[in-house]
Amino acid sequence: MPLRIPLRDIGAATTADAAYQALRQGILRGDLAPGERLRSDALANDLKVSRTPVREALRKLEAEGLVQRSGSGLIVREFSEHDLTELFYVREALEGMAARLAAENATPNEIAEIRELLDDMEALGQRGDVVALRPLTAEFHRLVGRAAHNGRLLQSLQTLLEHVRQMQTSTLLLIEGRATEALKEHRELLQAIEARDADRAEAVARAHRRKTLELRRQLLRAQLRESRANGNKAAD
Repeated sequence: MPLRIPLRDIGAATTADAAYQALRQGILRGDLAPGERLRSDALANDLKVSRTPVREALRKLEAEGLVQRSGSGLIVREFSEHDLTELFYVREALEGMAARLAAENATPNEIAEIRELLDDMEALGQRGDVVALRPLTAEFHRLVGRAAHNGRLLQSLQTLLEHVRQMQTSTLLLIEGRATEALKEHRELLQAIEARDADRAEAVARAHRRKTLELRRQLLRAQLRESRANGNKAAD
């Protein structure tokens, strides 16, 4: 799929940095889909640069784990159930600790900001606007992470969430009733933080993430079954 990001719109020190940012955004946004082969000549043509900065950008993306080797070339990383499980186990641990620290360290203003955001989220949920709700759930977790007052923890969470974004799936959008259920879990987490109950906050955050993992596993398995079924039909 052609990239939709003109290189001139990206502020970067070098052409290689600009190419890296453009390709990275394209992967995270889904312009470059999981499994898509990354040919340096085609990408250079899309970005209107030479192949050298594109190759350098691809090396950085491979080191970051957003692209992977396949045969003699590179493809956008495809996530298996094993990859999904690894990501979400780490995410559960980090978000659980972030919730614990937020219960201990969040300022009144930070709690008020989380509460205001959650009110907006619940209003969207009542209107059934799940598409608008989805990015606010990510912002909710970012605010909880910030309220933990641990910079390294927040940085690790943000990096992990970018890898999760690459999957381009959402339990809120694809599973009926999940949005309502998730909003209740977010409200329960906020209540634990407001009560300064660190044990409860961590337990709620971990349970929420485990539930999300199980639902994502179900979605991934359904996608694999559909893919196999389509492949069998094509073979017939």
